[in-house]
Amino acid sequence: MKTLIKIIFVLSILITSFTSCHKDLDVKYLNLPDRETALKNPEDVYGIAKSGFYNWYMTQNTSLSMRMAMWVAADNGTCSWANSGMWHLSDEPRKPFNNDPSYTYAFINQNYYAECHANLSQMNEVLQKLNEGMQIGYNGQDTKLVRANAYMIQGLTLGYLALIYDKAYIVTEYTDPKTVEASPYTVVMDSAIAKLDKAIELMDRKSYKIPADWISGNEFRARDLANILRNYAARFLVSLPRNKAENDQIDWNRVLKYAEKGYDDDFKVYMDGVNWVSYFRHYTVRPGWARIDCRVINLMDPSYPSRFPSDGHNPPEASSSDSRLTTDFSFNSTNNMKPERGYVHYSNYEYTRYPLEVSTQTGDAPIFLKAELDMIKAEAYLKLGDKKKAIDIINAGSRSLRGHLNPLPDNTSEEDVYKAIFYERDIELIQTGFGIAFFDMRRRDFLQEGTLLHFPIPGKELNVLQLPYYTYGGVENADGINVSNGGWDK
Repeated sequence: MKTLIKIIFVLSILITSFTSCHKDLDVKYLNLPDRETALKNPEDVYGIAKSGFYNWYMTQNTSLSMRMAMWVAADNGTCSWANSGMWHLSDEPRKPFNNDPSYTYAFINQNYYAECHANLSQMNEVLQKLNEGMQIGYNGQDTKLVRANAYMIQGLTLGYLALIYDKAYIVTEYTDPKTVEASPYTVVMDSAIAKLDKAIELMDRKSYKIPADWISGNEFRARDLANILRNYAARFLVSLPRNKAENDQIDWNRVLKYAEKGYDDDFKVYMDGVNWVSYFRHYTVRPGWARIDCRVINLMDPSYPSRFPSDGHNPPEASSSDSRLTTDFSFNSTNNMKPERGYVHYSNYEYTRYPLEVSTQTGDAPIFLKAELDMIKAEAYLKLGDKKKAIDIINAGSRSLRGHLNPLPDNTSEEDVYKAIFYERDIELIQTGFGIAFFDMRRRDFLQEGTLLHFPIPGKELNVLQLPYYTYGGVENADGINVSNGGWDK
């Protein structure tokens, strides 16, 4: 029997209970809608639309989500501290994720899920008012801007729900809130891409501007933002697979169609240190907190151990022909991790590509680098049989421009070209998009055995819906479908 829910009631319980228990919540929502008053006039609707990207950005960058835990679970970063679930999701051997509402860090799952659906609720109400005929701005001049923005936030939000969860609720402006069912991640992603396509259609080849205070530090023309959304559509399609078998089924022609028309520059958001901040960046570079996993350093120097020595003694400092070893990473002979939690969490390398002030306070924070788009294109061409084109893209990009590595010769094997693509993704994309390292390891069957491949619906919501408890993770549950049965070290 299908379980039907009253989604607004459920979300109100989740959000109210969460915020009442966590008064130090680091997400600052702007213009959360009060349904009785927030939509009375066009100015109210404009204000909600204006806050849409900010609320989405903060949801992506809060420390009260699974983002930091996914980073260390992917062995891109490492940390023995329990904050935000980092220790528990990276402990070895991998254990099941604790989805019980009483779990100390249950909020990493509950918070993100609830906030995403809250973001959807806001944009749905904006679109409902527009569908009723409301015009925004003088002579309706801002109506298209507001509508496109609402579709954009719907698409971005649904996209990340599909990437992270096994299932989610597709709540749109047409959804009956009294009867909506959870859909599998593939269906959720279909809806996300459809919403992005609608936003692209309204923005494509248009010259109207996105106000500078909508996306901090940027005043995009609509056509530029349309191209940025093409980047995200390509990222979503590439990142969705749960294992190598699903990755082999990616429609690379579709990916390339988005990528070739994408935004060919770095997409950055200016952090003002007051409202626009990234707690993820802050805590992953803050001295005394997380560090870069030995696995990443080993990629640049194969003689360096991919795991920290089990005796706890520091290995010799790494060396590499890749310039980024010294420009992006700093050696620290002192380890601050808890030895009783295992030397597997130790590392001598901190991530210092960006000045500490930029990562923790103010400055331009990249969330989608041109280098990522380049590697998406290179992978697409390689998968479509054009190895030469893939090699040309790799050689013209960050490998040469920042790494100063020798170009790949034309006779490089397909396997080695593929490795070069993921080498760039591992090194170049740190601290940019949510979950990139996790999704890349997942789709190659590289996540350590027992690592969950996606998160379950939060336990608190399961309780409200009177659904049975379930979770994922643990080496004893490694099925390759919901829990990794692979591993980069196999």
